[in-house]
Amino acid sequence: MSRANPLWGAPRIHGELRKLGLAVSQATVSKYMLRPRRPPSQAWQTFLKNHAGDLMALDFFTVPTATFRVLFVLVLLTHDTIVTETGRRATP
Repeated sequence: MSRANPLWGAPRIHGELRKLGLAVSQATVSKYMLRPRRPPSQAWQTFLKNHAGDLMALDFFTVPTATFRVLFVLVLLTHDTIVTETGRRATP
């Protein structure tokens, strides 16, 4: 019945089966109904390819030097090019 009437839900099919004299619970009907297939979700590589121009990665970290100074480093990476931009300062 589910294939013949794709717009019918479990309550409707359960009612029709009861009219035919079949004692089946509504939970059993919904368990064995055909589920509509959803299109596959977008893969991570496809997402990156579609949105590479809009994405950017940012990292901020510190580097201690041999003279016991601390350098603050900020790294920006864009996903559409291979070029990276870095900045180093002694103070943030």
